[in-house]
Amino acid sequence: MNDLNRKDSLMEKWAAVTTKDKVLLVLMIAIIIGVGVYFLFTFMNKSMEQKMRETEEYRQALTYIAENQTTYAKNREEKAAMREKLINADSKIVGKLSTMASKLGFDVTVTPKDAHSTSDDSGAEEQEIEVSFKNVEYDKFLEYIIQIHKLDTPIYMRHLSITRTSNNTTSDTKMSVSITLMSYRLKEQNAT
Repeated sequence: MNDLNRKDSLMEKWAAVTTKDKVLLVLMIAIIIGVGVYFLFTFMNKSMEQKMRETEEYRQALTYIAENQTTYAKNREEKAAMREKLINADSKIVGKLSTMASKLGFDVTVTPKDAHSTSDDSGAEEQEIEVSFKNVEYDKFLEYIIQIHKLDTPIYMRHLSITRTSNNTTSDTKMSVSITLMSYRLKEQNAT
């Protein structure tokens, strides 16, 4: 009953309002609704534009990845291969260098220096190894260098000093040699 009375009361008040006021009231409500719809669409439009920009950035990133996927995979494989090589590096490099010289018939002095970390964040250490021998024949020295090159251990020659100890001009010329080698290993390894 109360609802019915209110409805009647509202109808009476509406009827009492002039036509001009009714038009203004409807116009004001329409403007409020229009402004609300405008702001809603503006917000939705900005949101959609932002989503479209993000989608375009993702698309460009995916295109870049697709175009560089081969290079990335190759670099990742090379890095994994080098890591595997460093992990599996022979920890007895000093013994290996001495054994190679003995098999070729000459004595060698192999002196490892203290290992130190590399300048990058790869987790590798450099191991400097001094190798010196005296009165070795030229051919045997070359064979020794070739065998060092064939080692699976990542090892590089940093310095080479050769002094001829005989004046023979034949292939059996004797020499004294000092080589500085650099070997690399992962810090986790206890290689020497």
